[in-house]
Amino acid sequence: MGRAAVFTCIAAIVVFAVVQDRVIVAGVGEYVSASRDAAAGRRPPVTIDEIMKPAVARSVRQGALWGGAALIAGLGGTRAVRRRQSRE
Repeated sequence: MGRAAVFTCIAAIVVFAVVQDRVIVAGVGEYVSASRDAAAGRRPPVTIDEIMKPAVARSVRQGALWGGAALIAGLGGTRAVRRRQSRE
């Protein structure tokens, strides 16, 4: 189970990083939009911390959720295949 577990862990880390990146990018887009609206007078001025602190927290939560799901699915699948192979 060693090699499959290593590959599963790497895949879970990659999933975490990709999801976290996508959520951060969405936060940056939200900040840019809010800054443009503030410059046009459609809303009060906004700081980067107001938008990005919650975005970073969301990105870590979502990354951990999806990375954990990938890890559980990968390790569970690996275990099921190993059990099936040992029965045959």
